[in-house]
Amino acid sequence: MTSLNAAPAEPALTASPFWRRLMFTFPASYVFLSLGVGTQPILHLEGLPALRQLADVVSRAVFQVPVPPIPQPTGSGDTAFDWAWTLCLLLLAVAAGLIWAARQRTAPTAGQRAALRTFLRAVLIWWLTMYGLRKFAFSQFGLLNSWQLAGTHGESSPMGLLWRIMAASPGYQLVAGVAEVLPALLLLHRRTVTAGALVAAITMTNVFALNLFYDVPVKLFSGHLLLAALLLLALDARRLLAAFTGGAVAAAPWAPRPVWRRVLPWLLTALVTVQVGLSLRTGLQTLREDRMFTQFSPAPLKSRGFNLIQEKPFNR
Repeated sequence: MTSLNAAPAEPALTASPFWRRLMFTFPASYVFLSLGVGTQPILHLEGLPALRQLADVVSRAVFQVPVPPIPQPTGSGDTAFDWAWTLCLLLLAVAAGLIWAARQRTAPTAGQRAALRTFLRAVLIWWLTMYGLRKFAFSQFGLLNSWQLAGTHGESSPMGLLWRIMAASPGYQLVAGVAEVLPALLLLHRRTVTAGALVAAITMTNVFALNLFYDVPVKLFSGHLLLAALLLLALDARRLLAAFTGGAVAAAPWAPRPVWRRVLPWLLTALVTVQVGLSLRTGLQTLREDRMFTQFSPAPLKSRGFNLIQEKPFNR
């Protein structure tokens, strides 16, 4: 008789078709490379001369654009180097995925799937929290200022227009912050990972679309975060399909976890919650000061609000 607290033995590995193995090995290789050493990476390798020379060769061959020999901080994540380096990582991921799938003739192990899931969760939690906190503090888009109000739409770039739209509504910025911090909190906990991935995919789809169609130079990075959320959902594809079709799948195997793995998510949840409070306090103080200045501003975009009677229809 086995104990109820004993971890179930992992089922025997069986042979799997090559294409099915490749469907795991290639995306896994690409996200580890792109999020590890790509744009806004965990490891910064963009300053290595050999790497930049390789990116320059690829950029000249594919995009007919040279890569600057010395990295200059531009605030852009879509430079010629970024696109060329991403293409290099894509080709490397194809090679790694093919070799990995050829050498491992069985389906991905539970450990491999867990490692990929943990990596994707960690990356999404970090970046969604960072961007969400900036929105609570109004430090990403800011609030409308005099030079923004003095300019015309025709004088704005697409990105500048988007920044003005976001800066015009502090409330919408707070909603956007919730849309990013909420999935991060859900991803912290094992029982709500799938829900967090769903919310993250919806949020990042909107962010990626804004970056793409308003020409915000963070297209590559936001696209990779969207890919991370979609891959998390793909790891639970069977359960999601069963939920929508009324089917049934086997219960996830239970295994005891160390105390620190049960406590850490709640500690991080408390830490993120405190950071949200501090960022919100900073943002509300900034908003209060801006509202005091607004009392002396004749600009309709700064003085409009919810009124029962509004003599001047600023909303037209």
